[in-house]
Amino acid sequence: MISYLLSIRQSVRMLLVVIYVGCVAALSLLPMQDLPQVPMFHGEDKVVHFIMYFGFSILFCWTLKTELNFSKLFFVILVTVSWGILMEYLQLDMHIGRSFSWYDELANSIGSVFGILIYTLVSRNAAANLTSGSI
Repeated sequence: MISYLLSIRQSVRMLLVVIYVGCVAALSLLPMQDLPQVPMFHGEDKVVHFIMYFGFSILFCWTLKTELNFSKLFFVILVTVSWGILMEYLQLDMHIGRSFSWYDELANSIGSVFGILIYTLVSRNAAANLTSGSI
């Protein structure tokens, strides 16, 4: 399965990242009244922020083929964290009933870092398995 995912064309990977980032932007910038109100537990929005940026960083690592390339991994961190900060500032600036929150940005950043760590661990294990012939 991993070898199949790694064989997908670069243009398809880029398209998926653009679509995903568009969804993150839409969810971040829509007025609160336009979003479904599904109360789960206190702080559920931080979990949503974590999951959105976890997925963003994994997709971005996959698109850039960052397998053990630390300069690309740093670039992914820089872009995903910066995107999260931009979304928070736009929420503040657009006056749409949303507000800037450092806690949201912290959840975004932690999600990005965890996504990169998981991607790195999985790609490292996949590379080891490919060289040993296990996959």
